[in-house]
Amino acid sequence: MDNQDADSIPLQAERSARQNRPRVLPSSRRGRKTYERIFEATAELAAELGFEGVNTNLVASRAGVNIASLYRYFPNKQAIFAAISERLAANFKAEIKGLVAQIDAGRPWREAVADGMRLAAERRLNSPGERSIRIAIRLSPELQELDRLETNAVSAMLADLMMRRSGAEPERAMLAARVAIEMAAAILDLLLNEPTADAKILAAEASDAFIRYLAPLMEEPVSAVQPALIA
Repeated sequence: MDNQDADSIPLQAERSARQNRPRVLPSSRRGRKTYERIFEATAELAAELGFEGVNTNLVASRAGVNIASLYRYFPNKQAIFAAISERLAANFKAEIKGLVAQIDAGRPWREAVADGMRLAAERRLNSPGERSIRIAIRLSPELQELDRLETNAVSAMLADLMMRRSGAEPERAMLAARVAIEMAAAILDLLLNEPTADAKILAAEASDAFIRYLAPLMEEPVSAVQPALIA
């Protein structure tokens, strides 16, 4: 693959992500119930069959809706997965925003991080729907683009916190935030393929890696931070 082809992959994924959007959002109570049944059915089927095994006919049948009703909202299965992924992302960002607010209010940041990691591990282990979506993200370029946008949004909140605490430069703080989040997610994602793994141990490992990496930008003035830690 040459550089031009490699550079075009993110653009193609972004374009596909825009195309695979819900056609409309439900406005009536009945429509919202149908929408939720489609979400629930998709998550159940993905947990049973995997991303590749899901199709719109199966989703409509499991949800108890006719295929025309499904297509009223979603052009394809990618759009359903994208909508579910965005909802999970919105919930995650709300949790992070709450943790940041607690830290700003004086809660020890290490304690807040540990709580956040435990919650994230429990969701991966105990929520088949979320587990199936995270596995689907690995298989779909369109969903990978949504995941990238989610990571950037959460990274921005964390970077802003670091800038307030240590005076770090924006680019430096954003890079550190992205690396820390990706590192912790990679550790917790071991639960996707190894659901018998000990969630508490993995949460503790993710917390420890996250905290050790970000401690210089969370606990010291930026002038005291060793550049090599963030390079």
